[in-house]
Amino acid sequence: MKKGLRLKLVLFIILVLVGFFFLYPSIRVWSDTTVSKEDHLVRLNNSFPYSIWKGPDRIPLLNLGLDLVGGMHLVLEADTAGREFTASEAKAATNNAINIIRNRVDEIGVAEPNIQRVGNNRIQVQLPGVADRERALDLIGKTGLLEFRLVGDTLLSYKVFNDLDRYHAGDTLLLDSMYIDTARYGIRPFSSYLIGIESDYAIEAEDYEEVAKLIDEAKPVIPDYIEILFGPEEELVRQGRKTGTMIRKVYLIEEKAHIVGANIRDAGAQPYQGQETDYQGTWIVDMELKQNGQTQFAQVTGDNVGRRLAIVFDNVVMSAPVIKERIPPGSHAQITTRDRVGDETKDLAILISHGALPIPLRIAEERTVSPTLGRDSVRSGVVAILVGLAAVVLFMLVYYTGAGAVAIVTLIFNLYILLAGLAGFRTTLTLPGLAGIALTIGMAVDANVLIYERIRDELSAGKFPRSAVETGYGKAWKVILDANITTIMTVIILLTGLGSGPVRGFAVTLIFGLIINMITAIYFSRGLFDAYLYRRPDRKLFI
Repeated sequence: MKKGLRLKLVLFIILVLVGFFFLYPSIRVWSDTTVSKEDHLVRLNNSFPYSIWKGPDRIPLLNLGLDLVGGMHLVLEADTAGREFTASEAKAATNNAINIIRNRVDEIGVAEPNIQRVGNNRIQVQLPGVADRERALDLIGKTGLLEFRLVGDTLLSYKVFNDLDRYHAGDTLLLDSMYIDTARYGIRPFSSYLIGIESDYAIEAEDYEEVAKLIDEAKPVIPDYIEILFGPEEELVRQGRKTGTMIRKVYLIEEKAHIVGANIRDAGAQPYQGQETDYQGTWIVDMELKQNGQTQFAQVTGDNVGRRLAIVFDNVVMSAPVIKERIPPGSHAQITTRDRVGDETKDLAILISHGALPIPLRIAEERTVSPTLGRDSVRSGVVAILVGLAAVVLFMLVYYTGAGAVAIVTLIFNLYILLAGLAGFRTTLTLPGLAGIALTIGMAVDANVLIYERIRDELSAGKFPRSAVETGYGKAWKVILDANITTIMTVIILLTGLGSGPVRGFAVTLIFGLIINMITAIYFSRGLFDAYLYRRPDRKLFI
């Protein structure tokens, strides 16, 4: 077999296998509705080869958008009426609110939410599949709370964690160790979830819900002035190397807030310029406090030198630096970090600064799409694609006969790779996205028409079939490339200018489809002609 033809065959087989690998989770999730999508993904993640993704949320999946599965569409507007916010402050607070809302939406467990700024002070939130309207509105709409609270010491942590173990074991005896014999009590003790990290404890991120439940059940043994909070998800680092394990640090935080976001005027990140060797090359957060917070902060820092002061945002401990000295009124407060790149420190400064702007959000627009309407949209979109595909198939078979069959096989392969690619990138398929797929079908046929008409011209000029195919593809390639690139450029302009909501779903799908179409129209369909003419270059072409 010709070397080039053999290579095309190998690539075709590889693409088919990879495509099935990417599409199988979507087929399994959307064909079996008796099991939740999350359970399907967990089961897949527990089996090879999908376990290499290290998390159900990373498995290739073609998600369905709001207009296909139903859900909520909200437009939130920053309410600046009666508040002393400049236009730039309102815009900055709105940008920060997007990150806050995204973190809150993750608590609901929404797959592929669409959260973005619209205009200067509006936020568009689309939550596919959300049925609990009240919970979503309550979670999204509340104003974020930034607090500075003291951290309990190591002895207190040891005692509280030990009490949690004893509570769940039902044992009233004082234990000398935080370890409990699991076999004896038939439970997994709280302390078994803990991972020691320098002076802190942490748990694996995947154990968060189970650990939070244990803490909630054991409230009677937790001191009233203490609250157990967690840090954000981060990767565990051992001896300067990332381990791939996602963790959340555990903190014992005093209930009383000594400083809140409203006491802070501004915050910024800058490189550390002090003399301490451990912090050379790192970054710090520099905070400027308002008058009403300076005296209070001076007292807190003066009374608690050597203790840690946690920066708590929406009950998540963003950082817990050590108080090194009293910060007198009128001075800037500094938070030292070990970040040597600066990105995390800048994010912390933004959080502190914008947390000082507790800007309320009001609902400017709300729409609810029912699952029934979503299913009707899916049905209508699929029917439209099938009708268009049938019309194209009929035309190609009647007008181009045998060559038309080659175009149809190429078109089906094109759609297969397109859907597999969208699933591989975990793209959310919307109703406009289905329109983009339908248009991709038309563009794919257009490429084949250009090639076939050129081959017909070459055959009419008396060339052998193989020579006519080579010339036809060679001359048509430039026209196809020009037409597709022109269309892609137009769609990119549309995407950058109006890249939100329906326009984005249409544009992304169409761009992806056109790129795949250029590859399959030239190489895959050409490979079918080469295989047909391999042994008999003069074999008749039915075109």
